[in-house]
Amino acid sequence: MKQDIALREKVQHGTKENPITGLQFEAGKGTDYPDYFFVDRHWHHYIEILYIVKGSYQFEINLQNYILNEGDICILNSGDLHQIIGERAKTLHDVVLFDPCILTFSYEDEFQEECVGPLVNNMLFMPSVFHKGTWEHDIIFSDVKKLMQIVSDKKESWYFNSKLLILDIVSRIYNAGLMLPTDNVQSYEERQKIQHYKSVISYMEENYGKKITLQNLADTIPCNSQYLCRFFKDIAGVSPIQYLINLRLNRACYLLEHTSKSVLEVALDCGFENVSYFIRKFKEIKGCTPKNYCNMRRNSFKDARHKSGADIRREKV
Repeated sequence: MKQDIALREKVQHGTKENPITGLQFEAGKGTDYPDYFFVDRHWHHYIEILYIVKGSYQFEINLQNYILNEGDICILNSGDLHQIIGERAKTLHDVVLFDPCILTFSYEDEFQEECVGPLVNNMLFMPSVFHKGTWEHDIIFSDVKKLMQIVSDKKESWYFNSKLLILDIVSRIYNAGLMLPTDNVQSYEERQKIQHYKSVISYMEENYGKKITLQNLADTIPCNSQYLCRFFKDIAGVSPIQYLINLRLNRACYLLEHTSKSVLEVALDCGFENVSYFIRKFKEIKGCTPKNYCNMRRNSFKDARHKSGADIRREKV
């Protein structure tokens, strides 16, 4: 199911010693995405390489739209604003995320100075989409497939071998003349629009428990409230205030599900000064009252535990 908000991803991928993570996402009946795969608009520091194993996806990358099909490869540069939607119920894709800092060298050689340094500092960008059957795709396909397998298996020396493959992928893209300087990827106006959006979202996420006015949000850019509402809705599809309400309600859902706080405490923690208004908006958007939501989630958890226990008993028999 779709989430109501976007976010700046703060998840730590991998470890400090091995900052590379491999993931696989499957959508369809019996998976975590029974209807279709969906990841709402967000961004992160990590570089992300995706390989489409099955199905088709809509990618929005820095406000540009792409369709990726089976066999296609996508590279999301550090800081790219992106959203992914599966176009059908059954899809499957592999992902490798890594901290771009693992590419750097202490010795300032030509590759460090002309490729890796500018890439890590967002002065150069790798292309986002590599369609199957193109020469650009052929350049990196073999390495990407090997990378996905090595990170998945995690056999001896997997991290070292993965890092070498990532460096080879970057080198192949660079030597093919496919690295793009910042000005060639986006216009100044587009970069500014995305940065403004990120600034507003970041302010909401850090201050959602406090009183926030439209002017507070406008001051983060800064701009007037009319411009804020216009550009924000153009990206998010909702007004800044509606986005803030959705953000607060999603945080409220988490607290109701994972803590023993009362409805009043949750409302206040999430920035609602009036509990009646909180209950009304919660019911309007979530389809039930906060109390009913809490009860449903707890009953669902109990049913899952009961089912698990029953399965264990059957196995013993």
